[in-house]
Amino acid sequence: MTDQPLTLPTTFRDDVAQAMKAWRADASQDSPLDSLFLVRIALAEGSPSPRHATNQVLLRAIETLAESYDREAEVLRLRFLNGELVYAVANRFNISEPTVYRLQGQALERLADTLASMEQNAHLARFAQLEARLEPPATAGLVGVAGHIDRLLDELWRPNGPVLVLIEGIGGIGKTTLADAVLRRLVRERPAGEIGWVSARQQRIDLAGALWSTERPALTPEALLDALARQVLPGAPPFGSSDKALATLRVHLAKHPAVIVVDNLETVADVARLLPALRQLANPTRFLLTSRQSLYAEPDLYHYRVPELSEPDALRLVRQEAERRNLPDLAAASDAELHPIVVTVGGNPLALRLVVGQTHVHPLRVVLEDLTVARGPTVENLYAYLYRRAWDSLDELSRRALLAMPLATGRGAELDYLAEISELDAGDLRAALTRLVDLNLVDSRGDLNERRYAIHALTRSFLMEQVVRWKG
Repeated sequence: MTDQPLTLPTTFRDDVAQAMKAWRADASQDSPLDSLFLVRIALAEGSPSPRHATNQVLLRAIETLAESYDREAEVLRLRFLNGELVYAVANRFNISEPTVYRLQGQALERLADTLASMEQNAHLARFAQLEARLEPPATAGLVGVAGHIDRLLDELWRPNGPVLVLIEGIGGIGKTTLADAVLRRLVRERPAGEIGWVSARQQRIDLAGALWSTERPALTPEALLDALARQVLPGAPPFGSSDKALATLRVHLAKHPAVIVVDNLETVADVARLLPALRQLANPTRFLLTSRQSLYAEPDLYHYRVPELSEPDALRLVRQEAERRNLPDLAAASDAELHPIVVTVGGNPLALRLVVGQTHVHPLRVVLEDLTVARGPTVENLYAYLYRRAWDSLDELSRRALLAMPLATGRGAELDYLAEISELDAGDLRAALTRLVDLNLVDSRGDLNERRYAIHALTRSFLMEQVVRWKG
């Protein structure tokens, strides 16, 4: 993103000329350059009006122009900053008035070029500063997320929209990738804004199926404040106390609204303490939280559940990954040949990428068999990464309900049918399903009057074999 050329309005050169002509205009007047990033930065730094901010930026551009074209810069100062008439400038330089007009036109052209270069450099510097706060992007290409990005940005930009947004979903479904894509869009489209990224991730799995500990301590409210202060208040002295850090951040984020991601919220040791701290920092600042666990008990959270990829998007992701990893046979396979992948793992992006990676060594048929029968370290690590923490948190009734879910059809099953096959009391089953839906292990589908409960294809594969070993 940072190496993309800056696109300026087609009227940019005329806008620069108009801004120079309006140098001595009333400060309350609009500026033809008020959309420039440089002008918005000047406003954020305390310039009292767009007109004043524009003049600040133009003055810096004239000073930069003077380093290479001192005479043209001086003509601009005399004509526009000082308001001298053409004949006076001509007498000062001992040249004709037509020559002054020619120099003035040439100077405005070069000033526009100088300002465009300054704007580009400011964008690049800001992009680098903001992107440094993000983790490296997890994937080279995004599939099936454009609509989600647009919808989340609509909520974040809505004047009275939610200030705490929870991106939720089963492990590997792309919550972190989506949050990252949202922030990168914000950086590109609103570089004058603030962003922040705080991760609570304790574990990751690479595309070879190896599990890694991040060796990161559990995220606490104190650690959150410290991480945010390092990002949005660089160079600030140590606060000495969390109360002082919170107060300072509240003042800063009220003046400089930000969009801040707290990633992997489900691993936070004490969410009950963390959320109040976020609420004190929010509004106008917005928080994007990612979690495998829903928090429906929190009344002010806007829940955004990430669905699995549709089959067309899943196959597009498989082919994209195959091309990127130089697997031409897989990339050229027909939909019918790739369909068994979706049957086995559904539209879980992480699982799809792991399947692609395994075909470097093993036939696709064997890779899918391994997933179905939970065979091999890669598959065991994948299931442990996606499900182990949630499984260990379940009570016996919830486990019984979950183990009955593979008997539901792809459309899902109604409560009465699940009660019959699980042999659970309807009240116990409802409580168990509430827990399973909260953990995004079960999907609740339907409308106001009817609900059906279903699981992802990958969860079905996991429940058929791997969970039996954990129970044993």
